[in-house]
Amino acid sequence: MSIIDVKNITYDYHKKDDQGNETESVRALDDVSLEVKEGEFIAVLGHNGSGKSTFAKHLNALLVPTGGTVYICGMDTSDTSNTLEVRKTAGMVFQNPDNQMVASVVDEEVGFGPENMGVPTDEILKRVDDALNSVGMYAYKDSSPTRLSGGQKQRIAIAGILAMKPKCIVADEPTAMLDPKGRADVLKVLHMLNKEQNVTIILITHNMEEVIDADRIFVMEGGKVVMNGSPREIFSHVKELQRLRLDVPEVTKLAFELKQKGLPLRDGILTREEFVNELRLLAKGRV
Repeated sequence: MSIIDVKNITYDYHKKDDQGNETESVRALDDVSLEVKEGEFIAVLGHNGSGKSTFAKHLNALLVPTGGTVYICGMDTSDTSNTLEVRKTAGMVFQNPDNQMVASVVDEEVGFGPENMGVPTDEILKRVDDALNSVGMYAYKDSSPTRLSGGQKQRIAIAGILAMKPKCIVADEPTAMLDPKGRADVLKVLHMLNKEQNVTIILITHNMEEVIDADRIFVMEGGKVVMNGSPREIFSHVKELQRLRLDVPEVTKLAFELKQKGLPLRDGILTREEFVNELRLLAKGRV
């Protein structure tokens, strides 16, 4: 079943002068179409200005398309009567967790969403505990969010979305402001939610190392989807990614450069383990 169905959407940003007159129209999305099945882990890649964050905001009805249609579980996001249900279905996690914090205590922060949804108090308490356990932050339920690290704050932000029982989490550059440990912790949580709770994940990022375990990758450039496929398929096109001003995982790049020098390595090597195994087979004369 498709949880997200995006059909030929466009989106224009309109610039206005001090008198409110339109001075310029910029097309941020241009005929974008894609479909996501329930339970998938999808990555959307692109450099700054590619349109990926604008696209992400359409999945939660923060923006509605200028043209085309976005369906979330069959609901048209441009129909304002669907907005609340769309946002219950697809929760957003943003780049800066501080911008999402509204309470002075962690458990109140996580319970804020379901409380606004009118969930009964007993159910809120259960959802808060379950959500904090899911992201490994239950021990901090009575803490102040201001005393947490960036990675811990982002996990609290994810818990706040989880407490609203979404079918999908759209994470827009959730690790961009984190150190390596915080980045690893957040990615671990997202993959755990996907595999153990069947939460559909849409990860928006420009960090290539973060997407090698995704089910599918969509690459954006100039407001268009210009590549899509499995991680191995995408990272088999190193030169094309570099042309799009995107890097590739270091081990993928190294394998590609060695292949250019004549070593018969396969395309799309994603991990150090794969690279070492390829070299071992090569040394044994089996490649």
